Amino acid sequence: MGYDIRAWLDRDGRPQLQIIDIDSGGIRVDWDCGGERSHAIKSLFNELILLSVRSDIQGTQARR
Repeated sequence: MGYDIRAWLDRDGRPQLQIIDIDSGGIRVDWDCGGERSHAIKSLFNELILLSVRSDIQGTQARR
């Protein structure tokens, strides 16, 4: 399982991030740093943790 990570700044200079599953082409994380920056960063961190946990669970299930 691999991911394509795309990061850029939008026209207003706000950070954007997408994490795409290479196998399925599905977007796993679609993050926009809109609103309060500290809240947005916490939100991104939570999404990355959830992505990691999902990957671990899928890897465990695939080994069974």
